[in-house]
Amino acid sequence: IMVAVIMAFFFKERISWGTTFSILLSIVGILLLYKRKDGTVLNMTGVWLVMLSSLSYAIYIVAVNRSVLRDMPSFKLTFYVLLFCVAAILLYSGVTPGIQLLTSSKMWFIAVLLALIPTVISLVTMVLSVHYIGSTPTAILGALEPVTALFFGVMIFGEELTLRIVCGIL
Repeated sequence: IMVAVIMAFFFKERISWGTTFSILLSIVGILLLYKRKDGTVLNMTGVWLVMLSSLSYAIYIVAVNRSVLRDMPSFKLTFYVLLFCVAAILLYSGVTPGIQLLTSSKMWFIAVLLALIPTVISLVTMVLSVHYIGSTPTAILGALEPVTALFFGVMIFGEELTLRIVCGIL
């Protein structure tokens, strides 16, 4: 949603009816997925952090498509993004007490897998997607991420699949 709004507002990209419909469906789906049976409400701090995270990711997607970054090879761009992330994490861990250190080979192995599989592959394929189909379609298709998480939650972790969740997915 944020990518579409940024592209429309700053770059005068026309938002088609299909994109508008996709945005509305995404909002309805999110509303259906977040509510719990016990009636717990969302933590507003968490909501604002998610919004800030979404905005920064939207700016990144737009920057990849509408700046000099567009001409940079995907792997090179991903390298620099991850280098910046490592610097930010090191800075954060230097000023934040209580960060758990990786003390065993198993912990390092899991950390490397987490760095490679969901991060590097995701970033490279996202940059390639922006190059091939543009910012807004990439962001809309990226909205399928929660569906993937839900699939694994149900299939592997035994989470409950309710009618409301199925409606949210649809």
